[in-house]
Amino acid sequence: MVACLLFALAPILPARAQVLPGGMPALPRVPASAPIDTLDGALSDPAGDVLGTVRIYRQQAEALLREARPQVARAPDGAIMRRAEYLALDIDTADLDAIRAAGFRIVREDRDDELGLSISLLRDSRDRSPGRALRALRAALPGRTIEPHHLFLPAGGPASQAHESASADAGLRVGLVDGGVDATAPALARTRIVSHGCDGRSLPQPHGTRVAMRLVAGAPATLLAADLWCGQRVGGDTLALVEALRWMAQQRVAVINISLVGPDNTALRRTVEALLARGQVIVAAAGNDGPAAPPRFPAGYPGVVAVAAVNARGGLLPESAVGKHVSVCADGVVDARTRGTSFAAPVVAHILAGVWTAPAPGHSAEAMRVLARAARPARTSRCGLGIIAPT
Repeated sequence: MVACLLFALAPILPARAQVLPGGMPALPRVPASAPIDTLDGALSDPAGDVLGTVRIYRQQAEALLREARPQVARAPDGAIMRRAEYLALDIDTADLDAIRAAGFRIVREDRDDELGLSISLLRDSRDRSPGRALRALRAALPGRTIEPHHLFLPAGGPASQAHESASADAGLRVGLVDGGVDATAPALARTRIVSHGCDGRSLPQPHGTRVAMRLVAGAPATLLAADLWCGQRVGGDTLALVEALRWMAQQRVAVINISLVGPDNTALRRTVEALLARGQVIVAAAGNDGPAAPPRFPAGYPGVVAVAAVNARGGLLPESAVGKHVSVCADGVVDARTRGTSFAAPVVAHILAGVWTAPAPGHSAEAMRVLARAARPARTSRCGLGIIAPT
């Protein structure tokens, strides 16, 4: 499913995060032979130009609920979440007794003074429905922000590991938040990959690898790649996404590509706002749920460069999300089975990564001016500034 699907957060910065016992058990890896544009089968019709359905977000959520029910639940907002896990923002020691009395335990606490964020991961010990658990938590912590621990899915000491290529030069320096990247792929021969997450293990997956290929486009590059799934069927939770973005902030990456979508989540929103204020540019896939779908996030946040997908003729893909939040369109078709906004976003991020080597305040607004100059007119008014062609 290409550039898309849902929900989010997981661990947090290594220097300040403390992970307590009780992590979720791993599920089997997605086979390396799985289609790159979807985790559970090709959705394109025989002609390859229209997906069988545009309800891809819903399909992926339903698949996870069927296949991983012990780990996944549906949140009251309709999104999927890690079962029995909740996020609390800005709690303090005075709240601890109330949390325990309500039947929750603190699994992890993370504070980032530089970005002004404090997030606590709480687990329900009473096996309540998400609705009941959230009501209990909000009653116990009045005035605090409480969220489900949402999951995000692919749109169609530091734990880092570098893979050097003999021919890697300076070139682009760009960030990628996705699944694992295969450093041995021929199309990445000129790319130095600095990976984050998964305890330093390299666990390549098709989606992340193909997005990386579009992102560097054969140019000499240093790719800072954060893996949110680590080869597991259930991953990409909010804390993982927040941690990846914090790592990008530490690394001072100027442009970050995110080919994932999910629901609005306060912890994610505040992290995105903090990075944008520092002058980091975030490019995100708009999603593949069709033109009638509500905005997905992080593409829907103000200041994020939201990318919809067109074909080589400039026609909007029928599965591509659209809306007032869309900044620009780009070619999202790789081949008959690999398409969507996941693959349009890196086309745009590549252009912007060629402009800056480090973040600076004001880059978010300047990115729109850069794209306005680079875009060609679109056949539709739904493409914002226009269409960015692959380099």
